[in-house]
Amino acid sequence: MAIEYVPLATSSAEASEVEDLQTTKRRRLGHSTLSRIALPSHLTSRPRLLYTVVGSLLLVSFFWLVRAKRSTGWTEPEPGPNPYFHTGKIWEHNDQVAARLDRCASLGLLRNISLPLPSLSADEEAELSAEGCGTAETTVVILASLWFAEAYSGTSTTGETIYAQSVISTLNALGYAYVFSSLGWYNDDMKKTTELWHKHRWNTRVVLADPEQVKVCWQHRGGQCAKDESFQEGIEVWRLLSFWYWDDSGNPLGTAFTLSPSPRNENHFLSFSIEPTCHRLPRIHPQDRPKPPQVYLLAKQMRYLDNSSAFSWTLPALDSLQDEFGVRVVGGIVDDDADAAKALSETGITNFGKLDKIEFYEQLARSSVLLGVGRPRISPSPWDALCMGVPFINPILQWDEEDPFDRSKWHAQQWHMTDIEPPYVYHVHAHDLDELRTTVGEALAHPIESWIPDYMKFDFACERTREVIEGDWLDVARGILEERKARGEGNLFVL
Repeated sequence: MAIEYVPLATSSAEASEVEDLQTTKRRRLGHSTLSRIALPSHLTSRPRLLYTVVGSLLLVSFFWLVRAKRSTGWTEPEPGPNPYFHTGKIWEHNDQVAARLDRCASLGLLRNISLPLPSLSADEEAELSAEGCGTAETTVVILASLWFAEAYSGTSTTGETIYAQSVISTLNALGYAYVFSSLGWYNDDMKKTTELWHKHRWNTRVVLADPEQVKVCWQHRGGQCAKDESFQEGIEVWRLLSFWYWDDSGNPLGTAFTLSPSPRNENHFLSFSIEPTCHRLPRIHPQDRPKPPQVYLLAKQMRYLDNSSAFSWTLPALDSLQDEFGVRVVGGIVDDDADAAKALSETGITNFGKLDKIEFYEQLARSSVLLGVGRPRISPSPWDALCMGVPFINPILQWDEEDPFDRSKWHAQQWHMTDIEPPYVYHVHAHDLDELRTTVGEALAHPIESWIPDYMKFDFACERTREVIEGDWLDVARGILEERKARGEGNLFVL
């Protein structure tokens, strides 16, 4: 029976669409201009008088609508497609990649590029690319991690999925080939990965896997997987890179083989970019936002507002912000805690309930401040907020009591932002309600424009992805092996 990966939801797109994009944008690092709706500049129909009158009425209506929008701060969200990302069915995508590689092989144009090769001349590369067999197009990355399958299937919006979507976007922009091998939730089996490795062995550069999958492969759980003394045909362990959203190591070879999206830890930094997605989103200039100003709570689940120390503030304190600053405190919160829901209903805070992605972005665009409440940890939403020109208030959850402003000792809700200063990110000690009120006032008084850190821009993320794929991981692993042998510590392995 065929192995199936069944996502919870999909937004269908064929792999061939991505391949068409790769053909036209091969190794491109810039940004495409999103299409815009063009209004007709003139009318040529008759009778002229009738259309003059109708045109005048339409023009008046148009200016009235623009004025109404500016006076209320309302704008119609106009999200466009991320030009580097599509969703689809992962096995169909794999089949199309395999068919293309088989065609290249039948033409005698498929080279062994499992290790980085010297660059071809421009003419040689152009000849291969004309047949869809260019170096990048035939360089395969096996995406074993669950999060890549979730992203491509359009299933979830977790931080891990958004990170995976960014990496896929960079692969598409750079023109690399990739195949999926995850077998779904709570299934770390590497059988499909091993199958694809043997199928595309001489074109596979690296495997991006969840830490537990890497562990399974090293230990041959569920079948032979990693290369060792007894299994020379296995995947070399230096090709197994752990795809990990968090800060600790997730690979038997240590931090050097653990990819994570933050430059603030010892893992190998594989950046993720919010830029292609953020530029799809509706944005409202600060002066055009709704009145009263809107403070949006970063809390998708009601239990984040429960009566516990994990909630950084109190519901009465949040409610009081509305009268003190003339703001509207809102959230899109799923009711998963009856007690917290009852307490929230007794305040003047507005809950929109569960919002889809576009609805969330629309409300975020209308907001003047995004306010963290302690959970969820390192959500990507504050990065979206900054890109949309909305400052973020970041609760500090733990600190040095002797020196509460020593940032090196801080553990915050978004701890990857603790080095960012106001007016973009404000850091407030949890449960200090006076400090919270002061900070909300500061954030309202100092609106910001759209801002993305340099290391989260798409060009930068593409270069980091290219470095991962073209890097000499064999040499890095050799250094680790020699060091372990010299020190007599750590697990040895076969190169």
